[in-house]
Amino acid sequence: MIKVLCLALSLAACAHATTTIEVLAKFADVPAGTEIPATAEKLDKLKGIDVLSAPSVTTAPGRAASVEVTQDAMVPGSQSVPLGLTLSVTPTIGEKSIHFTGKATDRAAHGKRSDDHVNTVEFATRELYFEGNVGSGETVLLHSSAVAAKGEKNIAKSRELVIFLKFTKHVTEEAPAKKSTTSTPAKKPAPAKAGTTTKPGMTKKKK
Repeated sequence: MIKVLCLALSLAACAHATTTIEVLAKFADVPAGTEIPATAEKLDKLKGIDVLSAPSVTTAPGRAASVEVTQDAMVPGSQSVPLGLTLSVTPTIGEKSIHFTGKATDRAAHGKRSDDHVNTVEFATRELYFEGNVGSGETVLLHSSAVAAKGEKNIAKSRELVIFLKFTKHVTEEAPAKKSTTSTPAKKPAPAKAGTTTKPGMTKKKK
């Protein structure tokens, strides 16, 4: 019975493991027709590349992680809208890989017009929906089709959105709180001497 109890206490004191997934994103704006390298590190060495941001976020498996690289732009009516990149990705743990789904949105200014009667502001929005599998520590590449500025017919001056996503699995062992295993046994009362009767608060001897 004592051995069984000790085993149960030992199992309850085992360390608890927490699994998280780190998502490292790198956004870049590149000229259309550029040969995109396989790794994000080589991207910085290319000419004409505009690296927009390289944030990272950590999330639990099955939970969406969001990254925003935006700034507000004023529009007619004294309102503002966010310009820039927004990424939402949900990774999950598989048997041999990390499965992921997500969406990337890029909103950029596309021109404005004004006359005596009305003012207008235009924006161009690119959206990418994606899904795939990757090993921990590996990188996937996403890129949009070329988008030219309004009125621009030269394809060489159009741009492509490039996104590198690196998924890394982390497992953290959380040690349980230590508990004291020593105990002081209760003292047994001393046996009464022969020929005496003990009562609370008094002792009598037999004649």
